[in-house]
Amino acid sequence: MKWQGHTTDQLEQVLAAVDERIAQARGIEIEILEELDRRQTWWSDGSQSMIEWTAARLDCGRDTAKKLVTAMRRTADRPHLREALADGRSFDRIEAVARLKDEDSTLDHLDIAAVRRTVAKRRDIYERDETRTTDDRYLVMQPSLDKSWWKLTGGLDGVAGSVVDNALTELADRLPDLPDGTRPGAGWRRATALYELVSGGASPEAHVTVFVDAVDAVASNGRRSMHLEAGPRIGVKALSAIVCNSVSEVTVNAEDGIPMRYGRLTRTIPPTLRRAILATTDGHCAIDGCDSTYRVEIHHRLPWSHGGMTDPENLVPLCWFHHHIAVHERGFEVFNDLTNGGRLRLRRSTRELGHGLSCRFTDAETPPEGTSVGVGTQP
Repeated sequence: MKWQGHTTDQLEQVLAAVDERIAQARGIEIEILEELDRRQTWWSDGSQSMIEWTAARLDCGRDTAKKLVTAMRRTADRPHLREALADGRSFDRIEAVARLKDEDSTLDHLDIAAVRRTVAKRRDIYERDETRTTDDRYLVMQPSLDKSWWKLTGGLDGVAGSVVDNALTELADRLPDLPDGTRPGAGWRRATALYELVSGGASPEAHVTVFVDAVDAVASNGRRSMHLEAGPRIGVKALSAIVCNSVSEVTVNAEDGIPMRYGRLTRTIPPTLRRAILATTDGHCAIDGCDSTYRVEIHHRLPWSHGGMTDPENLVPLCWFHHHIAVHERGFEVFNDLTNGGRLRLRRSTRELGHGLSCRFTDAETPPEGTSVGVGTQP
C-alpha cells in the first residue's frame, strides 16, 4: 500500500487535510441543495420531501440526507457557519451548532459529543412535544416463524424511558457472575433483567402443556417436534426447565398422529415438600456463597428427563438466577464439593439432555402428586 512508507505524523496530517476537503465539499453540497430546494425540484420529481429526493440523488442513507437538508436550512441566514465549512471546519460540528438559536463561542472548546449533549440540553421542549412523546409510546414484539426467538423494538418518552432504564440497570448490575467466573455483556444482563422483572416478584405457578411428536422427537434426540400449547417450539433444555418447577402436562402423538396419552396436570413438587425443602436453608439459595432469598425455587438435581424423582434427597432450593440462568440456560449442574465439606456448588453439566430421548409415562392413568408425566431419557 502507498501509505506504508509514511510516518504516523504524516498520515495524521493527510487525514486532517482530507477531512477539511470533505467539509468544504459538504459546504458546496449545501449551497446547491439550497438552490434546488428553492426551485422545488423534489416536488417536480415526484418525491415526498427534499430529504427523500436528496437520499435518492446522492445514493445516501436517509440519516445523511436529513443532516444535509437540515444543515442547509438552518445555516441559510447564518453565513458565518457556511464560511466555517468553506474553511474546512468539521461538518458534524457545524451541523450540531446550527441547531442552537443563539451562538455560543464556548462550544469551540468542546468535542463533538459534548457539543451535541449541550445542544440537546438547550433544545426547547414544548407541551405539544411532551404530549407527542407520551402518545407515541410503543412496543413491538416480533416472533420468528416458529416462535423460538423474539425481537423487541419500541420507544418511550423521557420519563418512562428513565424509569425503565434505571430499573433494568439496577437489576442487571445485581445479577451475579456465572459460576465459571464469566460475566456476560451488558446487553445480555439487561435482557435477562427484563425477563426477571416481568416474571414477577414471586415464582408463578405455570400451567404448561407440551405437545410432542414421538417419532420425530426420538429420531432427533429432542431437537424437533416439541412445542407448547401457544405455538412456540422448544428444545430439551426448555422442556427440562418446564417440568422442573411447574404444573405441566405432555401430549405425545404416535406415528399415526393419534395422541398416545394425556398426562393430567401434576404438581411437580407438592407445597408441603416445597416448604420443607425451603426450611433447610431458611429460604436462602443453597449454592455456596449465595445468600439470595429472591424467588427461591426448588430444583431437581437429577432431572426428570434422567429419571430423577421428587424426593427430598434430589431437591435443592436455588435462587432465580442460579436456577433459570446458570442451570437451565447455561448448562451448569449442582454437585457436592467433597474437598470443601460437601458444599453445594455448580459445575458444567456432565449430562447431555438430548441423549437417548424417549417417551416415558407412568402406568397409572392418574399418577399420584409429584409423579412425572413427561418426555425424557430412560434412567
